[in-house]
Amino acid sequence: MKNRVSSFVFVAAAAVFLTGTVQAQSWTPEQQDVWKTEQKQWQMARDKDITWIESMVHPNLSYWETDSAVPQNRDSLTRWTRYQSAGSTTLEHELLPISIVVTGNVAVVNYYYNTASEDYKKERQRVSGHYMDVLIKDNGQWKFLAWAGGDDPKDD
Repeated sequence: MKNRVSSFVFVAAAAVFLTGTVQAQSWTPEQQDVWKTEQKQWQMARDKDITWIESMVHPNLSYWETDSAVPQNRDSLTRWTRYQSAGSTTLEHELLPISIVVTGNVAVVNYYYNTASEDYKKERQRVSGHYMDVLIKDNGQWKFLAWAGGDDPKDD
């Protein structure tokens, strides 16, 4: 039964990836610009460059991670990003776009991700999950205004 579930998950993930790839090929320049912002943020986080918070996050940010009881703000993001950056290193990540909707100066992005990381004990782990991000164009630059999501539940 577990193999059947694993096969289904693989097929579903492949379908998501292929759907995102097909959509990416027909994205408007504005959608492509939004996606570049997403990719840049993940790369800066991987590089432990937390200046992305100051340069890419709107001051009125509200976000809700799957492992948090309540939504958090930009100050909380800064605090917890510093903490997490010190305790682990992202070795690899992959972003799989699902949809990008742009209306005026607001964009909504849905995507799936896979990451491989190493903690301070040198133990490696892989996780996957999803986000819905809301960005706002502020002075010509896309900035994160809100997001919800996070790691998928782990199978035991």
